[in-house]
Amino acid sequence: MNLQSRIEEVLNPLGIEIGFSATHLASNTTVAINPHTLFPTASVFKVPVMVEVFRQAEAGRFNLTDRLPMPADQRVIGSGVLQKLSPGIAPTIRDLVMLMIIISDNTATQMLVERVGAQNVTATMHGLGLADIHVTLSLPELFAHAYHLPLDPMPDYDFMAANSGRLAMDYASLTFAASPENTTSSAADMSRLMAMILNDEAASPVSCKDMRTILHAQQLRDRVPRYLPTTAVGNKTGTFRGIRNDAGAIRRGEGDLITFALFTFDRTELPIGNSRQLAERNMRVNGAMAETGQILWDHLKNP
Repeated sequence: MNLQSRIEEVLNPLGIEIGFSATHLASNTTVAINPHTLFPTASVFKVPVMVEVFRQAEAGRFNLTDRLPMPADQRVIGSGVLQKLSPGIAPTIRDLVMLMIIISDNTATQMLVERVGAQNVTATMHGLGLADIHVTLSLPELFAHAYHLPLDPMPDYDFMAANSGRLAMDYASLTFAASPENTTSSAADMSRLMAMILNDEAASPVSCKDMRTILHAQQLRDRVPRYLPTTAVGNKTGTFRGIRNDAGAIRRGEGDLITFALFTFDRTELPIGNSRQLAERNMRVNGAMAETGQILWDHLKNP
């Protein structure tokens, strides 16, 4: 059985939408499923945000050591710890990047996006030749569209937190649309962005090295990296209801590198809340993603 068949044997039985691309950089060998199809990125879009932060720091717009106070109105529901801390806490910009990547902190992300501009993130991605990467909706907008909450004015944190637990996310909303009007990417372009970070092409060599350090500090490793050596993978996950994504780079040895992006969308309608059905479906998808990582480690290499 060839590599493509091994991957398909793991992912296709899930019966969900899959976008996948992985490349062994030294041999330029690629394995893929729907690599050019747009998918909602969920929090994987935080990697392009990180790139833009480092590029703007290089351009002298700010220093990574500058501190940004967290106002109460920048708190965002979902993943992360800053939302639970007292307003006024002032992490450095690099600390915010670290929180955004390694625990997917939504409040840190919102602070950074407001600092660098979502439109600038998209413009930089397109300038790098990654035309499929679109950072269009902010995190509050993603939640508001998903829950059909008002957009003008945008609900505050307390309103979002109070309503998110009792409302169902709508898969027909803009949050889940596979279009540039949403925050989306193809698997091929997200994997290419990871290769650019590895090859010092996404920003300066010093910045790319620091970005790799941050990606390798990732705390969320239950998907593609689950069965692989901890030090071998730098990655970023993305999660929304029905969406389980992962993108990153695998290092087996010097010059033996694999970049990957694996996007999934399970449109199965399930009860509101942390139901058993939701947990079981997510575990099944996570398990297939972990098996995919093992297959890449074992078989994607020089011919």
